[in-house]
Amino acid sequence: MNYQAFRNTFKDYPIFSKIEIKKHFPSFDAKNLVNWQEKNYVQKVRNSWYRLTENSLNTDTLFFISNHIYSPSYISLESALSYYGFIPEGVFKITSITTLKTHHFSTPLGYFIYQNLKPHIFFGYELKSYNGFYFKLADPQKCVLDYLYLHPDIKTEGHLYELRFNISEIKKQIDFKILDEYCQIIKSDALSKRVKTFIQFIENN
Repeated sequence: MNYQAFRNTFKDYPIFSKIEIKKHFPSFDAKNLVNWQEKNYVQKVRNSWYRLTENSLNTDTLFFISNHIYSPSYISLESALSYYGFIPEGVFKITSITTLKTHHFSTPLGYFIYQNLKPHIFFGYELKSYNGFYFKLADPQKCVLDYLYLHPDIKTEGHLYELRFNISEIKKQIDFKILDEYCQIIKSDALSKRVKTFIQFIENN
C-alpha cells in the first residue's frame, strides 16, 4: 500500500487503531505497519494503537491518547491538578480515572496511570475541544475530590500543606458548593471529613 495515501487519511489523528485503519482500508496488510515503524513513519503506542511519528505532541494530545488507549477513562488526579494550576510542578506521568481495573502503561510517549473508581463515582468530567477532537478531563471540583478519595492518608491541614497547593488558583476556580454536592453523591463519611478539612485549609490560607 502507498504510505502517502495512508498518511493523508490519518495525518490529523492524534492516535488511531487497527480497527479504524480497516474501516478506511478494508484490505490493509498489517505488515505495512511493521515496515513503516522500521522507517519511523508510524509509532506503536500500545497494542493496536498507533500514531504518525511526524505529528507533534503536547498536553492535549497526550490527554486524548490517554482517554483512548484504556477506555473508559478521564484525566484526573495529578495531571488535572497540574492542568488547572492547583499544584506548582509539572507532572511527568498522565493520571486518569477508570471503571476498569487499576493499571499502568509505559509507552514510547510516557507513563500512563489509571486508578479504578466504582461506576457511580465515574462522573464530574468535561469534554475539552482540541483540533476537532475531544478528550475527557475532570472538572476542577472532581479532580480534587478524586485525589482526596484515593488518598485516605490525608487527615489534617498539615498533610494538605505538604502538597503545596496553589491556594489562589483553587479559590479562583473551585466552587465549594459543587464540591460538597459531589461529595454527597459518593456518600462516604471519611471522604466528607477530608473534604471539610480541605475547605477549611483553603479558607484559612
